[in-house]
Amino acid sequence: MLTSAPNTFTAEGRARRALPVEEVLRWCLRDELPKRRRDQPIKAPPTASMHPMWRGGIFGGRIDCWSREPGMPLAMGDPHPDALLIEAEILALDAAIKRAAEAREPLPLNLDGYRIGYRLGRETRANQIAYNAVLEACGWLITHAVKGKRPSLDETVHCEQEIGPNGKVVLWRMVSTPAGVDAQGHPLFLTAPQRAASKGDARDAGLYCRLVWGRDHNDVAEDRARYATEHAALCYLADRLGHLTSLKVTPPRAPAAPWLSGPTEPATVRPSLVPMNDDLAPAKVATLPPRKRTPEPVRHIDPAVYAAAA
Repeated sequence: MLTSAPNTFTAEGRARRALPVEEVLRWCLRDELPKRRRDQPIKAPPTASMHPMWRGGIFGGRIDCWSREPGMPLAMGDPHPDALLIEAEILALDAAIKRAAEAREPLPLNLDGYRIGYRLGRETRANQIAYNAVLEACGWLITHAVKGKRPSLDETVHCEQEIGPNGKVVLWRMVSTPAGVDAQGHPLFLTAPQRAASKGDARDAGLYCRLVWGRDHNDVAEDRARYATEHAALCYLADRLGHLTSLKVTPPRAPAAPWLSGPTEPATVRPSLVPMNDDLAPAKVATLPPRKRTPEPVRHIDPAVYAAAA
């Protein structure tokens, strides 16, 4: 038997259903709020060449709004009162973030404990990236709640070859130009990279291609900041939604910072896989006996018939 506790039973005496805050937002934004019949058609001033029949609508009726998806049927009823309370909390959070962006009050979401720049290097713009992510918190929160998914989190970086406008790899060569001599009479040279083209022969010696980052440490920090911002917003809403009448909101199901629970040792790049095979026995190759060579016949030249003889 359930014991009586604050905010445990509804007004009708039913126990409130406990759901993670992610499922609560999805229920609110996907199943309840679309029931509202707010038709806001696109209106334009009528022109002189428009026929009165079309100016008043097709056959005198009202033209539906084609700028949004059709709403749910009227038989579904109005949105649940708890969904309206959840929407109000989301709008209040968005308003608080906008006031913080105008420097009128501090940010309602704090990402210091998530350690966005963990093992990403000192050059990572973690603080600025985290601040920009907080400003877009409600937009990403609503988007992922409607789609029923979490923010993408990719901890890998990769580089790729520099590609020119023609779609081919750009090749370079270091070129040294004489630049006089020093005080001791030694020649001086100016070395700089110069665009080159492959010839397909020995003249290609010294050519190289530059590598550009397709995804660097700042991109990883952006993914982490978006994930941390959404998790912080979910915790914020879970604490403020304890007054719902039909739902008991529990903390988010997603982990707070998955990048902090990864391997403690940094990843290393193995220079070569050949040393791993040194302990293998060498392959046995059948040796062939040397091929027998037939001796050349001895040739004797008679001096009497030799043309070059004296």
